[in-house]
Amino acid sequence: MNARYEVAVIGFGPVGMAMAGLLGRRGVRVLVVEKSTDVYPLPRAAHIDHTGLRTLQELGCLDELLPRMLPNRGLALMDASLRRLIQVPGDQGSVSGLPASMYFYQPDFDRVLERVVTAMESVEVRRGLEMTALDSGPDGVTVECLDHTSGDTERIEADWLIGCDGAASPVRQMMGVALDSLGFDEEWLVLDLVDRLGREDLLTEAIQVCDPRRPYVANPIPGGRYRAEFMLLPGDEPAALMARPSLERLLSPVFPDLRFDVERSAVYTFHGLSARSWRKGRILLAGDAAHQMPPFLGQGMCSGLRDAANLAWKLARVLRGRMSAELLDTYEGERAPHVRSVVQSAVEFGRFVGTRDIEEAAERDRRLLSGENSRPLGFQLPALTPGPLVHEGGGSLFPQPTLTGGTRLDDEVGDRFLVVARTRALLEGTAGWWNSFDDSVSVTLDELGPTGEPVSRWMDRRGADIVVVRPDRCVLAAGADLTAATVGMSKAFATRALTPWPH
Repeated sequence: MNARYEVAVIGFGPVGMAMAGLLGRRGVRVLVVEKSTDVYPLPRAAHIDHTGLRTLQELGCLDELLPRMLPNRGLALMDASLRRLIQVPGDQGSVSGLPASMYFYQPDFDRVLERVVTAMESVEVRRGLEMTALDSGPDGVTVECLDHTSGDTERIEADWLIGCDGAASPVRQMMGVALDSLGFDEEWLVLDLVDRLGREDLLTEAIQVCDPRRPYVANPIPGGRYRAEFMLLPGDEPAALMARPSLERLLSPVFPDLRFDVERSAVYTFHGLSARSWRKGRILLAGDAAHQMPPFLGQGMCSGLRDAANLAWKLARVLRGRMSAELLDTYEGERAPHVRSVVQSAVEFGRFVGTRDIEEAAERDRRLLSGENSRPLGFQLPALTPGPLVHEGGGSLFPQPTLTGGTRLDDEVGDRFLVVARTRALLEGTAGWWNSFDDSVSVTLDELGPTGEPVSRWMDRRGADIVVVRPDRCVLAAGADLTAATVGMSKAFATRALTPWPH
């Protein structure tokens, strides 16, 4: 069987599902190639932040998934005796108008995503199909696949291919792309536990026990489930450590009354890694195929979902001829530095809470208890670095208020640019230019009404009179004048004549 698609997505975990779904919602003809015949039955990821929730919103499954999640009520840092050293706040709102972060049970999460994506008319999902060879040319990509059900070999052609195929990524290997170490490699025992009585109140917040003898972390998961992770020490035998008596000993300080079954136990090496290149011709990488990070900030899957949100709108526009192919150069240019910054934050936090030096740990605990610690422990997502799509005042996520009538702003805007100005006069001519460049929505603060207060506050803090927001909800530019941004955009990416910029 020979077939031609616009995009082939290799891998159908959460990032592959999001990538295929975001492209599918834009009408892109997508083929998903996934070796496994069903959703992976065990939990792996467990945390999603508001940026990921915003992607679920765009996919159309947020309102179904949110009730199945648990709010993140914060992180308590504790010493070896379980004395609370400091509380990192959780269970807060966010710029997205959604919870700051939530915990979820991945098999349920994946099944909802799979159902939503496979129902899209332009997306075809082929499970039991394994990519065995890959070739890329100037006009497209050719993939050879083995159908594990029939034993047949299939040849598939696509304009573009995106590898969302995990840490071991065959796509990355076939590209010949190496991984750069970002300076973190530690082995940890990861346990997923199910309380036999289904109790959900044995742990209501995440805890990081900063015990230099063996650091560990635990957090709740929906359905009376709990995740616990213990650092492996020199001389540990993983098989012995995973024996029931050893597990009970490890878990007893935090879960003295847990009557548990072990749903999953595995030893993982937590890495800080980034692919040396995220693109080779018409092949791109996303998610764990492009980067891996230690789990201390819960940003691994979230970063992969941000990859999908960043790439999908750009690739769809290139495929439709609405913007030039140079637009895709901004994918790695924006995402790679952003990921490296997040990885570095996770590595630094992991070293801070996971030191095994007794004296260093004692000094850390003293400073935390006394309030002398100058290190910010709450994680703030960095802005995108300046570039062709990030001009003055740009790079951060734009606020999402709920509008009169209950509609969220992102749903109203859809796959378009958004221009917000303080006055209608500021929009004169500006709105016409952006509409000629790409579909856009233009609105004043007055037209947003009282529900637009988060947007007004955001603009006040930045001294901005007018702002342009990209389809992935990142700010392109904000300030008193957009001339530099518009000139840069038109020179870099325009594929047709534009309405003259007002002077």
